[in-house]
Amino acid sequence: MALIAALIAAALSAQPGKLVLGKDAGADLTLRAPAGAQVALSASVGTVSAPTHAGDHWSARFTPPPLKSPSVALVLAQIERDGARQLWWLSIPLSGSDTMVIETRPGASVRAEVAGMTVGPVTADGSGTARLPMVVPPGVNTATLHITDKLGNSSDKQLDLEPPPFSRVRLAARSPGASTAAPVEVEIFVVKPDGTPDDDAKVELKADEGEASVRKRIDHGVYLGRYLAPQGKSGSARLEVKANGQLAAMELPVTMAQVTIAQPFWRSALASEQPWSVSAGLIVGGGGTFDGAGAGTILLEVAVRLEILPLEAVLDLGPSWFSEVQQYDANPTNSERARSQSRLGQIGVRLGRQLVQGVDGHATLLFGLQDQLIDRIPPPPAPRISQDGWTPRFALALGASIQLGPGRALAQVQFDSSASRIAGLLGSLSSVQGMAGYLVTVR
Repeated sequence: MALIAALIAAALSAQPGKLVLGKDAGADLTLRAPAGAQVALSASVGTVSAPTHAGDHWSARFTPPPLKSPSVALVLAQIERDGARQLWWLSIPLSGSDTMVIETRPGASVRAEVAGMTVGPVTADGSGTARLPMVVPPGVNTATLHITDKLGNSSDKQLDLEPPPFSRVRLAARSPGASTAAPVEVEIFVVKPDGTPDDDAKVELKADEGEASVRKRIDHGVYLGRYLAPQGKSGSARLEVKANGQLAAMELPVTMAQVTIAQPFWRSALASEQPWSVSAGLIVGGGGTFDGAGAGTILLEVAVRLEILPLEAVLDLGPSWFSEVQQYDANPTNSERARSQSRLGQIGVRLGRQLVQGVDGHATLLFGLQDQLIDRIPPPPAPRISQDGWTPRFALALGASIQLGPGRALAQVQFDSSASRIAGLLGSLSSVQGMAGYLVTVR
C-alpha cells in the first residue's frame, strides 16, 4: 500500500509546455517518483534523455524532432518498483515554423492571421514575392491573408496551410506482458488536433488473438483498456487502438499461466484487473414462497474476488417482505392470518464461467441467518400476536453477469430454504425469486 501511495504522488510536467520547431531547443521534464524506482521516459516524436534524480525528484530533457510542420509529442513515463508499474502521460504541442512565399503585386503589403495572431506586414519585392515567417500551432489548418497594393486596394483570402497528419494516440501496458490466466490493463492516451487531452474520444481496442476492450476514461485523455490472451497462447499479441480515425499499435509478450487451477473450465469473462477486486451494489428480487405468499427482497451485496480464480466471496445483507397467508391449526375454525418480514445476512461463494465474451454464467451458494418478524392475526376477539425468531437459512442462485460500464449487471434465480414453525409461522419463508442488480467494481 505504501508503494501505491508513493506512485500516486508521481506527476509529470514539462517546462515550457509548448515548443516552436526550429526555434526552441527543447523542454525540461520533471517527475516525482520513489528514489528506488526504475523510471523510463519516451516520446512519440523527438527524443528524451536518460532520467536522473535527486531523491524523489526526477528530471530529463526532451529534444524536439528536426521538423518544420506542426506536431504533438506524446510523452510517457513508466515507473516500476517491486513488480508494480505506473504510467504517466503528457502532451507537448509543437508549433511548425517556416517561411511562406506569397506571390502578389510588387510593393504590396502582406500580412496573415494565424490562430488569432498577426504575422507581418511584409512588403513584396520588385518581382511581387513576399516572404512571411509563419508559426503554425498544431490543429490549425488555415490562415487568412490580407493584401494591400500600392494604390490602397485591399483583398482578403483564405489560405490552406495543408499541414501533414501526425499521431494523436499512443498506448502502453501496465505490466511487462500478458498471461493466459489473467487480463492485463492497457492505457490509451488520446489528444485533440491542438494537442490537448481528448476526454470525449471514441476509442476501440482490438487484438489479433484474445479479448480486448476499452473499459472507461481514467484521466484527461487517458482511457483504460483490458486484454486477455486466449488459452494456450504464447509469444506475443498485437494490440491495435483506433481513436477518432487515428491508429496505434503495440506488441505485448504473452506467457502461459503458471497456475492452472482456473484453466480452461474455470475461465471467467469478469476477471479483475488487480490482484484482487471488490464489487458492491444492490440486488432486488420478487417471487413467492412454497406456502403461497408473495415475496420481495432487497440486498446490499459486497463481493471480493481473486484475479487468478473465477471465485468470489459474497456478503449479502437486507430485508424481505411477504404477503399475508392463512394458516390453520388442528381445528380449521381457528384459522388465523399471518404477515411476515425478515432481516437476513448471508455469506457464500460464487463460481463463474465464461459463456461468451463479456458474459459469465454463475452459481452462488449462500449460508446465513434470518430474523423472522411475524404478525399473527387470529379471529376476533383474540388480540394480534407479534413474535420474532432467528433461523438458519440456505440459498442457491443460478444466473449470469455481463460487463456494463464501471461494473456488471447481474440476473439470477434464487432458491431460499429456511426452517418451518419459527416465531409462530406454521409454514416457512422458503421461496423462489427472480433477482436482478448492478455491482460497481470499486477496486
